[in-house]
Amino acid sequence: MMISNHKQPGNDIDVYLSPLIEDLKLMCDQGVEVFDRFTNETFKMHAMLFCTINDFPTYGNLSGYSVKGHKACSICEKGTASQQLKHGRKTIYLRHQMFLRSHYPYWKLKKNL
Repeated sequence: MMISNHKQPGNDIDVYLSPLIEDLKLMCDQGVEVFDRFTNETFKMHAMLFCTINDFPTYGNLSGYSVKGHKACSICEKGTASQQLKHGRKTIYLRHQMFLRSHYPYWKLKKNL
């Protein structure tokens, strides 16, 4: 489902997702009887949601994880290197290359930091 206008649900996305979640629970746990036209038989189909592809704000809405503030990185969590700007309310994130090997080519691209 795509909601691509100025009235997107934001944090209230669960209203739209609850029917999908109920169906997925049913299909994963109990299965659903489905007709196979090729064999002219019915069978019980089980299904699950394997992954989603989305941007970072949507990831926060879907997972319930905070993607703003000092601990915004879902991988680093408490180890997120963030700092509040002195004369503003903006949070900046430092050490974004800390997971790269020391001789990785991106370390030499100082203008892109």
